[in-house]
Amino acid sequence: MFNALKRVLGLGGSPGGKEPAPRATTEAPASPKPTPKQDHLSLGNAAVQRERYAEAVEHYTRHIALEPSSGSGNVGLGFSLLQLGRFPQAIETLNNAVARDPQSGDGFYMLGQAYREMGQPQAALQAWRKAHALAPELEHLYLEFCLLLFNQGHSGEARTLMETGVARFTANADFKFYLGNLLAEGGDFASAAEVYRDAVALNGEAPYLLSSYANAQMQVGERDEAAAALKKAMALAPDDASIFSNYLLCIQYSTKLSKADKFQVAREFSERFETPLIDQWGRYEQDENPMRKLRLGYVSGDFRNHALAYFIEPILANHDRSKFELFCYYSHPTFDSVSQRVQVMADHWVGCHGMSDEALAERIRADQIDVLIDLSGHTGHNRLLTFARKPAPVQMTWLGFQASTGLRAMDYRITEEALDPTGASEQFHSEKLIRLPSSGTFSPSPDSPPVNGLPALGGQPFTFGCLNNPTKITDEAIALWASILQKSPNSRLLLGNATAPLIERFSAQFSRYGVDPARLVFHPKVGLVDYLALHLQIDLALDTFPYNGGTTTFHSLWMGVPLVALEGDSTLSKVGAAVMRGVGLPDFCATTQQHYVEQAVYFSDHLEELSAIRSSLRGKLGAITNHLAIEVTASLEGALQSCWQDYCRSRQAQAQPA
Repeated sequence: MFNALKRVLGLGGSPGGKEPAPRATTEAPASPKPTPKQDHLSLGNAAVQRERYAEAVEHYTRHIALEPSSGSGNVGLGFSLLQLGRFPQAIETLNNAVARDPQSGDGFYMLGQAYREMGQPQAALQAWRKAHALAPELEHLYLEFCLLLFNQGHSGEARTLMETGVARFTANADFKFYLGNLLAEGGDFASAAEVYRDAVALNGEAPYLLSSYANAQMQVGERDEAAAALKKAMALAPDDASIFSNYLLCIQYSTKLSKADKFQVAREFSERFETPLIDQWGRYEQDENPMRKLRLGYVSGDFRNHALAYFIEPILANHDRSKFELFCYYSHPTFDSVSQRVQVMADHWVGCHGMSDEALAERIRADQIDVLIDLSGHTGHNRLLTFARKPAPVQMTWLGFQASTGLRAMDYRITEEALDPTGASEQFHSEKLIRLPSSGTFSPSPDSPPVNGLPALGGQPFTFGCLNNPTKITDEAIALWASILQKSPNSRLLLGNATAPLIERFSAQFSRYGVDPARLVFHPKVGLVDYLALHLQIDLALDTFPYNGGTTTFHSLWMGVPLVALEGDSTLSKVGAAVMRGVGLPDFCATTQQHYVEQAVYFSDHLEELSAIRSSLRGKLGAITNHLAIEVTASLEGALQSCWQDYCRSRQAQAQPA
């Protein structure tokens, strides 16, 4: 911004960017004595150059008193007031400046800054829209303007702005970074990956660019390339916890690493980022009465139009408010209709997107939260470094990340026996495991289309389907799906979330297994209602492995489409089988790859059996999920009270004299 002001006030060098050549003389030339008006303006400019803003305010104020219509004087005064944090005065002065010079892009830019600092985002947007229209060459405006647009819910306008910036300033890697972020937020990960790739080409040593590029590559199924980019980013920024979390998430999709390998990486995360914070643990002021009403906090960046909402809303709706006071700490800038629903369910809503981890930890301590539950794990917008400071006496993780966080400050992970059998998972967790009757509930979309008849009985080719995130589609899964198509020669496979690169890659892979790509039906990523409607074309779904579907599995069942699930040895690879057994369909669960192929082929030949399941599945799932919402919430509440009581007993034991 200072460079922009120098241009307005005439403080910079020559138009070509070079300073004028010095005079070839040893004696300073005589100069006319400046007028008082000119003197105060030039003295104000000189004070700004020396960053002596209080002095600059004095001179500009005197100059304006002598010449009230001075545009440069008002801009200089407004800038100086901004630097001193005197925002109301800056707003008044800059409004005077733009009133006198309505074509001052710089004046409107600074006015927008002052309004933003005063917490008046709509006024800031109006000023910055004017600034951009008048002076699209103001490179420093784009990123601030983009962030404000996005945070105020104008994602489309933010994207258009950054597309303009990328086209105008082709060498600015950060503009491509912001555009990539906007594309990724909108779910267009293929386009985001391309934009991030261009940014990395401009600045391949920027860890944040490599990390974002990797995240987009994960979303389009390029796991190996994503892992390589994240490793490089981690080497460049070893103290960046978010990059390490991205890597931990990435390796959960890998078939090349064991549970022990993945847990070891989680422990390395703890050693690097949690150990320096252990001295912040403790300092709780809660009443240690084991039987009192508890203050329960949930922390998530996904209280919005996100898969997590399907699982947490039934819990929030069924909590016993006579026993629990609910706090929701929301770490994402977007506030949508889902956010509004969750906010109503909470007793206290805290938007913490702009808070540091330390500030959030202090807020949680001040709120005297008894039990704090993380709903993100190592997924996006997590606040694990808040949990690493242990702001609550009892801390847990649930739902968002089906593996250990690695944190010692995380006392428990909530799961179920079907996903983490007793004795088989404890050694791969830093947390103690709480096993509920079910580890989650599901709330279907009210906009769901009605279930139709089995498409194959209506004359369509038998259609297998997978609408999961391509990240979960491994080479091993494609090999089995190709075998299924070969053994069921009149069938086809429908795949969702398709992009041009993905179509090309999957087509080539199936061709290598002898399957004609013409038997593959690709659909791009679509909105929720259209995504649910895709199930009307599918006879039988095929689950991914080792990272099973979650929300997509429940959506499939809700639309009457059962799925064949291959059960593995990790939590993530047991989800599909656990859900299918939970709805009374154990015959769809396979324990070996051969069995997986056999069951898929069997049901493709038994259409009447599949049709009967389709017609009854929504009613069955609805009854089960309604019951589960109540049962799981009650079981969760019992576990929370038990954990709190254990904590109180341990504190009382510590207080006893030796």
